[in-house]
Amino acid sequence: MDILTLELFDVTVSEALREINRALEAHPALPLRILLGGDGMLQHNIQRFLDRLGRAATLSQDGSAWRIEVAGAAQVPHPAPAAPAPAIPIPAARVLAGRPLLLTRSHLGQGGTDIGRRLLLGVLRELDPAVPWVGLALDALELLDDPQAMGLLEQLQARGTPVRISRECQLFTLEPAAFEIMEDSQWQRLAGRGELTIL
Repeated sequence: MDILTLELFDVTVSEALREINRALEAHPALPLRILLGGDGMLQHNIQRFLDRLGRAATLSQDGSAWRIEVAGAAQVPHPAPAAPAPAIPIPAARVLAGRPLLLTRSHLGQGGTDIGRRLLLGVLRELDPAVPWVGLALDALELLDDPQAMGLLEQLQARGTPVRISRECQLFTLEPAAFEIMEDSQWQRLAGRGELTIL
């Protein structure tokens, strides 16, 4: 029996999930073997992602590395794709009042440190109300798994600062769908004009 093998060493969580998603979409019937290092956060996020897709997976140690075996789709019902959420237009008047903020990382600085995460959450706590919206893309989607970060994002939304998720980076439906889905061309256009803050 053919087995598709992915080696995911020295990759971020979002890069790993994108590679796995591409492999599952390209070869849904094939079993998948994922080889990775000892990064516990990466293992946890991959297992959660596979659980959300309804794909049976087993984790085992293979020397100093880890191996995740994923059953082929023929053994597991394939979930129906979620209907795309409507894109939210950016009000021009609010863009002029302050620059939107796009987060592309789940922490500040190099490496996934606790200090870097606390510093980034401090930025969200001190965010000026004139900022028209906050977007999450790439590794920043890891904040959705952090209860403290989710609390801050929900506070921002409650005070009138929308939190938006990049459609390109949203690999699975958010449960619950607490935040808006944003077409990437919206923030890309603003970034191209120098009207967006990117962290």
